[in-house]
Parts: sequence; C-alpha cells; structure tokens
Amino acid sequence: MRKKHAGDLLVIGGSEQKESDEDRAILAYAAKQAGTQGHILLLTVASSEPEAMEETYRAAFGRLGANRLEVLDIRTREQAYDPANLQKVEEAAVMFFTGGDQLRITSQIGGSPLLERILALHKSGTAIVGTSAGAAAMSETMLIGGPTNKSCLATLAMAPGLGLLEGVVVDSHFAERGRFGRLMGAVAQNPHNLGIGIDEDTAIHVTNDEEFVVLGSGAVYVIDGSTIRYTNLSDRQKAERIFTIHDARVHVLGRDDRFSLTERRPIAPPKIVQ
Repeated sequence: MRKKHAGDLLVIGGSEQKESDEDRAILAYAAKQAGTQGHILLLTVASSEPEAMEETYRAAFGRLGANRLEVLDIRTREQAYDPANLQKVEEAAVMFFTGGDQLRITSQIGGSPLLERILALHKSGTAIVGTSAGAAAMSETMLIGGPTNKSCLATLAMAPGLGLLEGVVVDSHFAERGRFGRLMGAVAQNPHNLGIGIDEDTAIHVTNDEEFVVLGSGAVYVIDGSTIRYTNLSDRQKAERIFTIHDARVHVLGRDDRFSLTERRPIAPPKIVQ
C-alpha cells in the first residue's frame, strides 16, 4: 500500500460518545482537525433522518467548541452534480459521513463530480470521517449485508466502496452485533483484503494510508487472510454447513495500539526505559 492521501482518515465503528464530558476522544479529534478557523461538513447522504442527524451532531460538536458545522444532504444523484454542493465540500476543513445505509452513499455520489472533488480534497490534505455506514463506505470493498451471529456458510452482500482506504473491508458495530463470522467470510472471499472490525465508540485514525492508531473505548479486530491454507466457503451446495477456515491471522487491538497497513502487523509499543 502506498501513500495516496495527505488527509487523515477517521473510521468509527458507530455509536461514538456524544454527550459525556469524560470521554469524547473520537468527536474531539474531528473538532480538533477543523480547528478554530475551519468548519465541519456533515454529509447525511446515508441517513433516512437527516434532520435528526444534524441536530445530534450540531449539539455534540457545539459542546466541544466546534460551532462551525455545515450540512450537505444529498437525496438524489442530480444534487451530486450541483456546483453549489461542490463548493460546499471545497470549503470544508473536515468532511463527516454519518450512519444510515452505506449503499445510499455509493449509489447517490459514486462516479459523480461531488465524489471526485471529495477524493481530490482528501488527497491534498482534507480530513474525512465516517461512522457506522459512513465507516463501511470508506473501504475499497464494502459489506452491505449478510447474517450475523451465525457460524454457517451464508451469502454475503458486497459492493464497491468509496476507495478511501484501499486493500481493506470494514465492518462496524462489531462486537455489539456479533459480526466476527461475517467479516471472516468477507476476508475468505478475497484474502487480499484485510478485514477490520470496529466496535462501537471506537475508531481507527489512519495516517498516510500506511498505519492507524485505535481511539475510543472498544476494540478493533484485524483479520489477515493472506495466510489462509483452506476454507470451505466455495461449497455452495451446503449453505447451512459450518463455515471452516484454517490459518487465518487475527489481531485484537485496544486504545492507543497501532497497526501497520503496509506490513499487515501491529506496531510494537516503544520499550519503557527503567
């Protein structure tokens, strides 16, 4: 993986802390990136309740002192061609994709001038944040459906994502919704991709497309399928058969742990000199 984007990327597992004064590290990061002069652009394209999303995040960022928040709500593809909307992303210091349905994000702005401008701005240094569905859409290939809390073979629904984070597939609300088997299946389908499962109120802060650090209160699970020696995933004739996979590598990371996306392994913390 080589560096393509100068802007940082924050990928959130959903349900990030919005009210507690004790631990709002994830939203505080986004507020810090906006600084005192820039503003946060809230992209509510994924949500079926954009007004509620705006109210929630305007209040949350206001409590953090980030009072300059604009909203861009794309309901139709035609709006992704509107010069006024292109200007909105041009002026943002941070672009924040909310939760909802990740397929709405790609179907409404994929291949449009709006997405082209977003990608160009991120490449030149603008930070992008995605939570829940917004997180799933960040990757090159995204999960859009499939059963959870099951160990049997099942069909997963996959689709192209926004491509902001290449070589990975992201699953959010990970431990809370029992999605380990689903992500393992996604990796088994294409072992080239790292599977990254992110718990709620947890995020990965990606820098230089090369490594990430974990923020928040939960865990991040990384599944590396490059070492897989066997899987029965291709056995389509027995859909209820237990999903078997051998020699996959799994890493579990907590707050402040770092991971190299280029080397596909955790970065050891520095030794403490006594």
